[in-house]
Amino acid sequence: MLSCISYMDIQPQFSHDDSQMLRIGKKSLFLAGAILLVLMTATGIMTRFIPAGSYEYETVSGRQTIIEDTFQFTDDAPLPVWRWYTAAVEVLWGPDAVLIISIILFMCLIAGAVTVMNSGGMLSYLLMVIIQRFKNRRYLMEASIILILMLFGSLLGSIEEVVVIVPLMTALAVRMGWDTIIGLGMSLGAIAFGFASALTNPFTIGIAQRLAGIPVFSGIGFRLLIFITIYLVYTGYVISTSRSRTHTLHTSLSSDSSEDMPHTFSQGMRRGFRWFVLWLFIMAVLIAASARIPLLSDIMLAVVVICFLIGGLGAGAFAGMRAKSILKHTLTGITTVAPGIILILMAASIKHIMHKSGSMDTLLYLASGKISQAEPFRAALLIYLLVLGLNFFISSGSAKAFLIIPIITPLADMVGLSRQTAVLAYVFGDGFSNIFYPTNAILLICLSITGVSYFTWFRWIWKIQLTVFGITVLFLLLAVHIGY
Repeated sequence: MLSCISYMDIQPQFSHDDSQMLRIGKKSLFLAGAILLVLMTATGIMTRFIPAGSYEYETVSGRQTIIEDTFQFTDDAPLPVWRWYTAAVEVLWGPDAVLIISIILFMCLIAGAVTVMNSGGMLSYLLMVIIQRFKNRRYLMEASIILILMLFGSLLGSIEEVVVIVPLMTALAVRMGWDTIIGLGMSLGAIAFGFASALTNPFTIGIAQRLAGIPVFSGIGFRLLIFITIYLVYTGYVISTSRSRTHTLHTSLSSDSSEDMPHTFSQGMRRGFRWFVLWLFIMAVLIAASARIPLLSDIMLAVVVICFLIGGLGAGAFAGMRAKSILKHTLTGITTVAPGIILILMAASIKHIMHKSGSMDTLLYLASGKISQAEPFRAALLIYLLVLGLNFFISSGSAKAFLIIPIITPLADMVGLSRQTAVLAYVFGDGFSNIFYPTNAILLICLSITGVSYFTWFRWIWKIQLTVFGITVLFLLLAVHIGY
């Protein structure tokens, strides 16, 4: 079951046959669906052994926040078995409905825009430019891309936006002589590891420090050391595995290596490319601004989609595509990724089952009891593990901050753990498992549109995940030792 799918099964086909551009493979769809079905069942069974309970909540900055010391057990009846499986539909009118529908629209519209750009030749042009610039320095290119995307995640809290980048990076990886997994590592892995080794991530560090009552973005010097360490370790891992995953079809990157690409590009393609780059720049500026403007950050998914649609569809028009053709290719792109909607709904249902059964608050209460009796380092480790576990059910970093920080802050004070270190433990637990758990919608989207099965990804990512876990535990130990 853990066997890799073949090389030809997972390569993104960047050709003018746009039906092959973004494609959710039947095998990866089936395997991901089977995994999620098992997890839905296991979650339902688990709720039968966890007594129902609840905290009282208050609204802070438009978010529900737990009120400390208000937990009480309840007599709620267990969730019927049949609702474990209808939960995938119930989420569409549950409290997370707006977010779930936004992610679905994000995936579909981005796929449509990417397909238009591929059909208009702009992606081939972009790949040619990058390859010609780095054809003899591909490992420098790899390290540079990882650094840029890690900084996006670390400074701005970008992660959903990686869906835009994944198709390009996977195609680039193939052109440079590697395979799709390396493309995912340069894009999905890089931005997620940057998100986790946060410097000024407004959705984790920013919210958590504000809720903990410490200066926002304080303690950045220690986090910079963490970021540099994670960057060096992760980049070393990607480069070392890319050396062993070089496929035989592209072992030489001479000027002939892109012989299957067009050698000439029309002025329309070039104009389309420049138009797209302009909107990428506008999108990057807005993402940067969202870190300081809460209202903008709340609608960032929509902003990214709008910018990418204007850039992608406009690029098609500049390339000489007719309106009818643009519409056709947009619908083709949407249709090819539509099966991924099932995976997103199934992933969201796991949190829904936990909340409806009253098990989520009980887990928080039981964990807080353990933390309150621990010495400082053990308390920091327990916070790390608590958030790591909750991230399986709640992938949103800001949502977990509003749930957890009000509980762990007074407990940290009680056991002599600094609030800064408690926040750091929360950030570690929230971030690094985002591309490991099959319940994360962004991971499922990225794997689906590249045709990579979760098991194939797991086999590549687990070693670096385990390594980083060890490194971050050591950093927590150091933080406790120096009184961070």
